[in-house]
Amino acid sequence: MAHNHASYSVSPRVGRWLAALLAALVSVALSHAGSDAATEERALDPAGAGAQLRSMAAHYRELAKDWQPLSEGGTLQAGDRSERVVQLRRLLERYGDFRGLPGPLSAGNGDPLRFGSALQRAVENFQRRHGLEANGIVGAETLMALAVPPAERARQLELNAARWDKLSPPGKERYVLVNVPDYRLQLVEDGAVTLSMKTVVGKTSSRTPTLRSRITNIVFNPTWTVPRSILLTELLPKARNNPEAMHRRGYRLVNYGGGDVFPISEDGLSRAAEGDATLRQVSGPGNSLGRVKFVIPNRQAIFLHDTQAQSLFGLRERAFSHGCIRLERPEELAYALLHRQGWDRTRIAQATTGDETLNIKVDRPPRLYITYFTAWVDSAGRPHFRRDIYHHDTESGTAE
Repeated sequence: MAHNHASYSVSPRVGRWLAALLAALVSVALSHAGSDAATEERALDPAGAGAQLRSMAAHYRELAKDWQPLSEGGTLQAGDRSERVVQLRRLLERYGDFRGLPGPLSAGNGDPLRFGSALQRAVENFQRRHGLEANGIVGAETLMALAVPPAERARQLELNAARWDKLSPPGKERYVLVNVPDYRLQLVEDGAVTLSMKTVVGKTSSRTPTLRSRITNIVFNPTWTVPRSILLTELLPKARNNPEAMHRRGYRLVNYGGGDVFPISEDGLSRAAEGDATLRQVSGPGNSLGRVKFVIPNRQAIFLHDTQAQSLFGLRERAFSHGCIRLERPEELAYALLHRQGWDRTRIAQATTGDETLNIKVDRPPRLYITYFTAWVDSAGRPHFRRDIYHHDTESGTAE
């Protein structure tokens, strides 16, 4: 029997347990890493949200009466000194973003022509409310947001008030809300946001629909049966070009009728092209759905899931999927939905190791709302705006 020179060794079973425990500890750390302030900024208040939006729309119509846009010009940033700085400060003061700095902190901000620290902070507030990078620099995207007239914002607020009126989420019952233009999921319990995370949503060519359902099941280590649209446009050409690579990635052919699974072959790919078979990816670390899938009954075959492309969550705008919703921290959502059933984070971490598929039914499955809000008023009474990525505001304004 061969021996290595390490001082200690562990059995594969113990090693898997230690890996699961480490994953659980990392998950706990991540669960506390978010910003409470960021969650509050994005919180939607179910009680009277439509009325809040309409009240804010009326405020923006008032702002429109004497609104003056920023003069044309380039980037503005801390240290600049010009008349455009005065205009910028006036605009942000009317929008409620510029409040100055208290006491001695206001020193150095007395020159009205100078872009000081108080104005920089105001720019950051404005950027956060508009889903922009909060860097305090008035660059191209911030200039575009500042150029939108208040009357147009008022219309945007009214459109979203109508969408919220149609939604009517429960008050005390827990539910999950996904806001597509904000690229964010929230778990709401007893009227408070208890979990918030980034999402990746559908591309403009494969839009994530608005819908209402429930999260009925959580599947750990799922397989992926490729939808026909993706099969024809993306994976069949790849499988024909390099079947060995597709096999290594876990793809197999499966009959539509009997469900028989067999290796990739030219004959099988022809049958898939004709509609008699498709590709299925086996469970495991390389699966496109990642380690966790959330089942939500719906006609569009939409679900929530983990992803291999974690780098996308570092981007501000994240419309990259085929319509399904990818989650930044799916294990945390799984824990939040299953902890009442006796699941702790260690058990969640153990379930996401290996390649054994495990399908767990969620007791009292929470409602799920996939929504399209490009404007809302947060719990502090601040209006927020997001880019109309699917052009619902300009097309018809009917998206819920």
